[in-house]
Amino acid sequence: MKGEEAKNDERPLSKLRWSLIGLFVVASIFLTLYTNPVVFTLLPSIQASLIFVIAGLHSIKRYSVKNTAIFFLVTWVVSLSSEALSIRTGFPFGLYHYNLPSPIVLFQVPVIVIFAYFGAGYVSWMLSHVLTGQYSKKLEGKQIFIVPFVAAFIMVMWDLIMDPVASTVLSQWVWHSPGPYFGVPLTNFFGWFLTVFTFYQIFALYISKYDILQPQKVKIFTNKPFWIEASVVYTQLGLNPLLISVAIRNDITISMSLVTVFTMLFVALISYITIMNNNHLR
Repeated sequence: MKGEEAKNDERPLSKLRWSLIGLFVVASIFLTLYTNPVVFTLLPSIQASLIFVIAGLHSIKRYSVKNTAIFFLVTWVVSLSSEALSIRTGFPFGLYHYNLPSPIVLFQVPVIVIFAYFGAGYVSWMLSHVLTGQYSKKLEGKQIFIVPFVAAFIMVMWDLIMDPVASTVLSQWVWHSPGPYFGVPLTNFFGWFLTVFTFYQIFALYISKYDILQPQKVKIFTNKPFWIEASVVYTQLGLNPLLISVAIRNDITISMSLVTVFTMLFVALISYITIMNNNHLR
């Protein structure tokens, strides 16, 4: 009876999340193909805001409000510290400065950037659970370290594709010493891996002790649509470079379209197949 009540309580929230995901997909496609300089300037903030809300709602259902707040706080502190330190010293990403418009800036870092870390970070975290077969399981043993490690790679794939377009093509941030990867220094990607792995590992150690899996909620986590939500959002993040290459055709955007097919979109495809082939999910 309790399981059925929990399922009924989830339906409105599930519809809300899917509605926001639909808005995220439609807005990303329309705004990217609408080749207007002002729109391209606002697009990162719009996408980051939507994915932040989607991830937050999904995380609250999976982890509770308290644990979601912990995840956000850890992500905020680690990513903001890395960004601020790198802007001043060049470690861990390299020296750069932002050109992104933002009403709130902390230590020369637009706050919307931190929202993007949480949104894309949570989606990558969920896909890591899918690929490692964790789903609704509480992290235990070696999985406390494996899940953050896999999640970090999934997250860095996004930056591998996003950074050359955002920095070199759109000048949303500017590298003081451009590197060999379409203007992006290679240290940036090692810095990204270090940063995201750090906040993933901190949260993994925390949630391994304080994850609360109530029996009535576990049934929700065995629904395939619940996990496919993360796959859809990650797919759209992977499709963005393809859309941008249609709007802005040059060597960089076309190259990133090729890279995303064999990285992000491949991971998204594997996640879909893994979810649909799992006989323990409904």
